[in-house]
Amino acid sequence: MIEGMTDMIKHWIETTLSRRSFISAVCLGVSHFIFKSAAWARAEYIRVKEFPIRSIEKTPRVDLKTWRLKVEGLVGQPVSLSFDDIKALPKMIQNKSFICVEGWGLDNQIWEGVHLKEVFSKVGVSPKAKFVTFIAIGGYYRDSLSIQEALEPDTMAAYRVNGKDLAPENGFPLRLIIPRMYAYKGVKWVEKMVFTEEQEVGYWEQSGYSVDGSIPGIRN
Repeated sequence: MIEGMTDMIKHWIETTLSRRSFISAVCLGVSHFIFKSAAWARAEYIRVKEFPIRSIEKTPRVDLKTWRLKVEGLVGQPVSLSFDDIKALPKMIQNKSFICVEGWGLDNQIWEGVHLKEVFSKVGVSPKAKFVTFIAIGGYYRDSLSIQEALEPDTMAAYRVNGKDLAPENGFPLRLIIPRMYAYKGVKWVEKMVFTEEQEVGYWEQSGYSVDGSIPGIRN
């Protein structure tokens, strides 16, 4: 039965997820239920060759002349960083897989960007801050990490993948990458980081997804 379900899921991915179109929240919730019941006990996922575009919003148009990453909240000095400012920070490159909670993933993706410690060092994080919220352009989609999670060795703000700038629909100019967590934790189109004392519940977590987001069997 599981094998049959897996074949059905694979067919659905190949015929549906590869379409670069807006997918409704209802479809996301249904597919999450199917995948979780079928394969998640062994943390398995179906390998795909390109990024299925899974977004609750339309892809924003970003003008790098005006776009800024704002870092604020419980900090000593809030900052507003241009794309050039971010690219001037020490570069981080890593080869990591990208796994969605819906049951698909891409192996061996070459991510390029900056470790979050480089961004955090610009503001002087207050000792009162225990968490950081990452907010997408427009403010609708967001998710959060503990400071400890944000500073793990593999957590990064990426602006390139596989030798190319992120595609607009894949989060350009900046997206959060946490390889050991499901992709819903990796906010696309990040334009704001806010340090807080209490953790903010993310968009999908308000609908029952785990705040932790860890993928079984994957560690730093």
